[in-house]
Amino acid sequence: MAVTTKRARPQIRPGALEAAFSFPALDAIFTRRARRFALGATITGPLEFRSEKEPIPLAIEEEAVLVAAATGITGVVREEWPFRTSEGEATGADKLASFTGRSFPSPLAIHGTELFWTNDDGVFFLPQRDHTPDRYLQLQTQSERDELYRRAIKLQDRRLQIPRMRPNLFKFNEWIVNTEGATLFIPVSDVTRQCISAMLLYFDRPHGYYVVDKQLGNDPLRPHVDSGLLDPAHPVDLWDFERWQMVDMNGVEEGLMIQNLMIATQALGIGGHPFSGGKGRVTLGGESQWHRIGGEGPCGSLGFTFHRVPDDAPVGAGEEIPVGLEGVFEGACPPFRADMDAAVDFVLDQRWGENGIFSAPDSRPIPWRSSEVARAVPPPSNEAIEATKTLCSYIWNTYGRFPATIDPFLMTVWYQAAHLDVEFYDRYYPQEALPPHVRSHMQDWHRV
Repeated sequence: MAVTTKRARPQIRPGALEAAFSFPALDAIFTRRARRFALGATITGPLEFRSEKEPIPLAIEEEAVLVAAATGITGVVREEWPFRTSEGEATGADKLASFTGRSFPSPLAIHGTELFWTNDDGVFFLPQRDHTPDRYLQLQTQSERDELYRRAIKLQDRRLQIPRMRPNLFKFNEWIVNTEGATLFIPVSDVTRQCISAMLLYFDRPHGYYVVDKQLGNDPLRPHVDSGLLDPAHPVDLWDFERWQMVDMNGVEEGLMIQNLMIATQALGIGGHPFSGGKGRVTLGGESQWHRIGGEGPCGSLGFTFHRVPDDAPVGAGEEIPVGLEGVFEGACPPFRADMDAAVDFVLDQRWGENGIFSAPDSRPIPWRSSEVARAVPPPSNEAIEATKTLCSYIWNTYGRFPATIDPFLMTVWYQAAHLDVEFYDRYYPQEALPPHVRSHMQDWHRV
């Protein structure tokens, strides 16, 4: 059951943030450890211990640093790509999604992963993927990080209700997840834009990669093989293709976001640990999804819209899958787009529409001093666009969903940050288990 007691945020001592930002990056990497035992926690078993201290939530400034480290916009990317060969042929680099630099890198600059978090004050979300930089370099000062943090959308007034039991969490995680005083970070990844962008890249020249539906024995892209656009020598299975995109989003992007949180908590001197999070559909959809998998009791939700897969679909018939958070984090698929042709057009417009990154270089932030560079980038071919629409529409019409075999929105790993109870570590571990700045954090930062 969620804990909803609200405690006052601690104040920080002058100079504490400055010390954290002067913490050596390599030291943060080489001394990084998961540290789980928080103030107010209780653990059973061989490490039995009950903290006699009250939980103390993170200070606003501490949480702001973590949010910025996980998901902040840091300026404009470089994009030093050969958009054309020496012979003038396209290389495919025009498939980049944006010129927005974030605190974590992203395949094709999709940045399809957004950050949600919950604490004693409620549930929050910071939309970032469709925002553009204000300057070439930004988020360099604490005032900027605080301002970013204040832009978060508050989704709920109470801590998210997360079932701390099977089949939602592993037994060894039930004792500590989402407890009072902790801040729980939940990355969520949209794979719809990634799949469409990857198709545009795969199908266009000079690549011409060929995707087939081996599992159902269908060949929707055969006309584009016959036209010479796609090379049939090494066909890629549609199901494999989708899993590669899943890895790029909820593997690569979420993993890098979590790594940033781990390094930042080390520099701050607070506790933090990554872990296998709750079931994605349960967290996104709430009680109905929790009960569908056999769960009992109450369950909160991030409020996502769900789509019901047709009863005759070859994969997941009758299941409900998350397709987006209306208005702020929507998938490139119905019901947020009229059909899959419209979804492809939406993705293309981000690059080549009226206000696209390549078509409006004088009105949007670009990496280069001259907008002529952007104007010299070749657009995707009409053939590749048509092939992409062909495959996307085939998936929707055949499987009744997009993508065909994986949920449009996924989550894998979560991260929790909290103030530690040093006495637990002194009971069971050698002195070096806690670096000096971690051991003294409460006094150095909060005079506690």
